[in-house]
Amino acid sequence: MTTPYLLMYIILLGFMPPVLWLIFWLKEDSSPEPRKEIMIVFLAGMAVVAVAILLENFFNEGNKYFRDVYGYGTSYFQVMNLLGFAFIEELSKMAAALFTALRSKYFDEPVDALIYMVTAAMGFAALENMLFIADSLQHSVNQTVLVSAFRFINAVLLHAGTAIAIGAGFAFTYFHPEKRLHELVFAILFSTLLHAAYNFFIINNESMTMGMPGQILATLLVLAGAIAGLLLFEKARRIMPWS
Repeated sequence: MTTPYLLMYIILLGFMPPVLWLIFWLKEDSSPEPRKEIMIVFLAGMAVVAVAILLENFFNEGNKYFRDVYGYGTSYFQVMNLLGFAFIEELSKMAAALFTALRSKYFDEPVDALIYMVTAAMGFAALENMLFIADSLQHSVNQTVLVSAFRFINAVLLHAGTAIAIGAGFAFTYFHPEKRLHELVFAILFSTLLHAAYNFFIINNESMTMGMPGQILATLLVLAGAIAGLLLFEKARRIMPWS
């Protein structure tokens, strides 16, 4: 496969799943946001991938240092990395939305927080997808298609679900900003734990947990998160100043 076609292949498989999911979630907004603002937030989500990778590398090196100092085992090291990486990615997605649309005039109703958070998440997932697909192409095209299909169902939807949870922290305090810090701390903690649990099941796929392979548990976790996301959208649409 020549380089131009290779790049088109990576871009197509990388962008298609997040864009399709983004279209789905945007339909949850009865008052559509400006396309330009959606594009800005999407690109910001892509941009923070580089920041997340850099911070994850620093965290991993720090984790190695403390492991050498305190002598904790491989399992503890893995758990620390899972939690740390998940926390960094969730904060990165929130920052992408917070420093763009969530500080603009377009954030004018509670449900907008969920829209812009999921948009940032899909931008993040798009570039992350491209990196995974570029790596899988070193093995085979068939493996690349499988990676793309799996990430369409699982990883991309996971990013949406955790982002919506954080967006809910902004939405539910739209009329009560004095409660926002408390709600965001809880939302980020929940999203981090959900993200870390998903990664744990994927990494330990061959180990049976509760009698099921890790990928099945990861998929069930993602579907539960997606259903919760739909419920949060419905609740956010009903928020009133007196609620």
